[in-house]
Amino acid sequence: MFKTAKTKFLAFGAAVLGSASLANAAISVAEDGKITGSIDLAPFMTGAGAVIVALGAMWVFKRVISLLR
Repeated sequence: MFKTAKTKFLAFGAAVLGSASLANAAISVAEDGKITGSIDLAPFMTGAGAVIVALGAMWVFKRVISLLR
């Protein structure tokens, strides 16, 4: 499915950017133009962690298959 490093990088980037939209923000802009608020990164970190775990699992599976040959 992902034969080149370029396609792997693009798939990883799409997954990270897709999960980046999950981050919640409570931002407000004051009358004088000051921006205040906070960003909840927990959903983003969960998505990024899931991507890293999935990539690790695929790497391990590939190594096991290569050892069985």
